[in-house]
Amino acid sequence: MIKGTCWVADDYVMAYDIIIQEYWTSEIDPEENSKWVMAGVKEEFNKENAFKDKGYTFIVAAHNFAGGGKSIEHVITGLRGAGIQAVFATSFARLQFRNATNYGLPFVTSANISDGCSTGDELEYDPESGTIKNLTKGTTFQSVPAAPFVAEVAKAGGLMNFVRDKIAKGEPIE
Repeated sequence: MIKGTCWVADDYVMAYDIIIQEYWTSEIDPEENSKWVMAGVKEEFNKENAFKDKGYTFIVAAHNFAGGGKSIEHVITGLRGAGIQAVFATSFARLQFRNATNYGLPFVTSANISDGCSTGDELEYDPESGTIKNLTKGTTFQSVPAAPFVAEVAKAGGLMNFVRDKIAKGEPIE
């Protein structure tokens, strides 16, 4: 179970706005990348650590979260560094969906979730059942449970850690 507060985004939050272009050249580092998360989405977050300092655990979004056509890993590492443990949306950009899997950040599809949450609501997410509870409003949303492989990658902290752990244990990578 993961429990915490959510920030609700608008439709079409683009990868280019989650991490603005001037920070794409920084190294891939969760701490560094988290400093300017959402700087291009909302003016209130356009100062260092403004989003991170809010202490959100989840992002709830509508359609095409993290779109924009460029597969910059800074978006996912920045979200992780800012304390985000899962993103729920009605749909995601495929490039960032894959990056999220590679870094162990659950991108969870759930129909109409953005209509049932407000910024600051307390949520509880069970990756094994796919259940998302809005504890503030007393509502429940269903998603597909995390695939075992994706759950293992998330538990390991990302794809590279998952592969390293398998190699160290002499286990096959399936």
